[in-house]
Amino acid sequence: MKATLIEQEEMRLALLRDYNILDTAPDDGFDEITRLAAEICNVPIALISLVDTDRQWFKAKVGLEIPGSKIESSMCAHAIAGDDYLEIGDTSADPRTVDNEFVTGEDSIRFYAGALLEDSRKLPLGTLCVLDQRPRELNDFQRNALQVLARQAMRQIELRKALADAEILRKEVDHRVKNSLQSLESLIRLQIRTEQSPQARAALDAVQGRLATISRLHEALYLTDSSAFVDVSAFLSKVVRSTQEQMPDGVTVNAQIGQCRLSSRSASSVGMFVNEAMTNAAKYAYAGRTRGTFNVTGKHTGGFYHLSCIDDGPGIPAVQTPGTGLGMRILLAAAQQLGGELLTPERDTGCEITVVWPVKD
Repeated sequence: MKATLIEQEEMRLALLRDYNILDTAPDDGFDEITRLAAEICNVPIALISLVDTDRQWFKAKVGLEIPGSKIESSMCAHAIAGDDYLEIGDTSADPRTVDNEFVTGEDSIRFYAGALLEDSRKLPLGTLCVLDQRPRELNDFQRNALQVLARQAMRQIELRKALADAEILRKEVDHRVKNSLQSLESLIRLQIRTEQSPQARAALDAVQGRLATISRLHEALYLTDSSAFVDVSAFLSKVVRSTQEQMPDGVTVNAQIGQCRLSSRSASSVGMFVNEAMTNAAKYAYAGRTRGTFNVTGKHTGGFYHLSCIDDGPGIPAVQTPGTGLGMRILLAAAQQLGGELLTPERDTGCEITVVWPVKD
């Protein structure tokens, strides 16, 4: 017997599509719920079944190999047409299931119990159901547990949709930020072409360079991680590759950066530090040179992370002793935002700039 449609069937199907969960990959969170349901109810089969227009599809399953079935064979379709819970003690004696192919076929299903997966408007997507090959009934504890687990499964569905929506929003914001930065750079370039004052042109050049730096950092963050935390090793590898373009062709840049997870904001400060150190080296340490080596190293040492940028140039007095230049202010600000300290160790040759900040295990 085919199940009757609910009054809000079109809205229900639209909701199911909106969750974008049909035909998605297996998920441990849902698998664990079905395993627990089967164990609590002492049955061989448990399913998270989503009821589509002409089929039911199993997001998670225990004791059954098929991915789903046609809608005419769906006992869950009967469940969503009723109240929030359906139990059929003997499917061969119930008019809704007596002619169901799962009941009349080999290894027939003789027991069904399903708790609805409902949204806040009481629109059902499907059920968390348990099945057995013999007639039986659940006790009150098992029925209550099945309904509690169904609510947990629905929360998992809603959480995954919220995360997907947040990711779409993040990508849209990233895209708009990138476009805005590019527009500002274009406007500044146009202004530079028409500006007569050398001092004004130099100031605009500096502003354009900073915008380019921010744009590169933003792109590196966007490509590295979509979550709230960033792997410093992967992120800085992108920053180094991007900023390396400023170095003379004969300068080799080496990067050996140990792993460390930071918030996106802190990672941005680390990226600004490396970018500024490399920019200063290109401008001062390697000006007029065709050979050289620039090293970027990062490692954990005694509860702290040490990030160093080292060139083999003649040394930069203005950087060796912290001063008031814009570059040094940027480096100091990056260290402060990390809750760390900026160091400029003395060297016989070249210049080293190191930022040290505390890390948690």
